[in-house]
Amino acid sequence: MTEQLQTISKKNIFDILIIVLSFAVIYGIAGIVYVILELNIGKPLLVQTIMGTCFQFGTMGLGICIVCVLRKDTFVSYGLKRKKLLLTIILSALACLPSLLFRMWQQKSFTYLPFQGVHFTRPLLSSSFPVNVIGLLAVATVFGFFEGFYYVVLYDRINKLLPAKNIFLNWGAIIYGVFCLLIHIVTEHTYGIEAIGVFLVIYGMLLTYRYTGNAWGCVLIYCFYWNAIA
Repeated sequence: MTEQLQTISKKNIFDILIIVLSFAVIYGIAGIVYVILELNIGKPLLVQTIMGTCFQFGTMGLGICIVCVLRKDTFVSYGLKRKKLLLTIILSALACLPSLLFRMWQQKSFTYLPFQGVHFTRPLLSSSFPVNVIGLLAVATVFGFFEGFYYVVLYDRINKLLPAKNIFLNWGAIIYGVFCLLIHIVTEHTYGIEAIGVFLVIYGMLLTYRYTGNAWGCVLIYCFYWNAIA
């Protein structure tokens, strides 16, 4: 039994390393390539979008796809199903509420547009068919679906490695909430109540996944909230 647990732990650690290292390596490569090619100067919008989404997929999607292939897992096995979907949507929306209320209080007025935080979205909306459709589908797939699903797969591996009986003392949700919080502190100088809101979105959506077994809440948050308010 001990040997079996050790084998499972090693597999989970290996999977986590694949996901995290693929993120780090592709992120580094993407930065170098963007500097060398200067994608924002003189390149067609669709080329910029496809390149950008490919690099984003490399950071947020490639690692989890490799893990799913290695373990012969399907996306459905991680909770992409219809069961308890409505409850999942409601609880996920509640997880976003503190962050939303803070934004309303801080900014007084703001705009809502899914993926407007992604560099390519507004130019794509102003472009003609079929560039706009192809580009927006690529953005939604990578910055919405795969970015949200990334958290689900890595959360699953962390929870198997560090199981907790108490749903609120959930190491996967806590670790990822703190991880995202640190990224926002470093890159966007997020502090105070806003920082707490960021943590609660990640922590809440992952607790929702743990409670309902449905992962669509994580995906929908990244499609309709995370990059949607400015």
